[in-house]
Amino acid sequence: MTDKDERFFSVDPNLVKSLRELAVEKIREGIVSGYFEVGEHLKERELSKMMGISTTPIKEAFRILENEGMLVTVPRKGTFVSEYASTSIEEILLLRAAVESLCARLAAVKMSEEDVKELEQVVLIMESLHNKGDSDALIEQNSRFHQMIIASTENKMMQTILANIRSIDKAFRKRALKVEVEREVGYQEHRAIFEAIKQREPDKAEQRMKDHILRTKDNILAAEARAQAEGREWSELIFKKRVINCGK
Repeated sequence: MTDKDERFFSVDPNLVKSLRELAVEKIREGIVSGYFEVGEHLKERELSKMMGISTTPIKEAFRILENEGMLVTVPRKGTFVSEYASTSIEEILLLRAAVESLCARLAAVKMSEEDVKELEQVVLIMESLHNKGDSDALIEQNSRFHQMIIASTENKMMQTILANIRSIDKAFRKRALKVEVEREVGYQEHRAIFEAIKQREPDKAEQRMKDHILRTKDNILAAEARAQAEGREWSELIFKKRVINCGK
């Protein structure tokens, strides 16, 4: 974990969450956002130093994330980011697409005119931030857009399901919004979802939300898989050249 920005793990001491919950959230976000790579060795002492907490909540977090399939512990070697982490993330995003698309349907029926106007303001802010290239602020407004739609359903069950995966969802958005093309396409899709809600078209709102989440998932995971494959191919080529040159 060398040469990483340790500010990623800064913790607000005013938060009332338990240290275990904070550790789980931060490490999970690190995996989903790509801060930690597949196969990377995570060390309790390094993480405890970075987060300013003892190793006990780190150990507890490791156990929870191992049960989620995000981490794998190898006896006498340590704990590593699981090769199945991307599969777990993909399945969670499939769940999000199914539930949040229903939220968009309900929003087109239930959202008050006042809330529709507020949602429109969020869309306009997102457009401005996109044009400025301000990714950090765009992530926050992106989350606000989705949360407004979820809240408008007044459906506690769907809200609970989505709240349980919110940290993974937000981390994946950070990962997606690093890509300029994704920022452009994503903004256009958010506007299209808003227009369907504004026009009180539940079928369109539901389908557009589902298409938006699934397209983002597919595009980002596929792009990263290609990048990893290209990286392996390049590394293998360099290795082969070195072997050939050593033999001369």
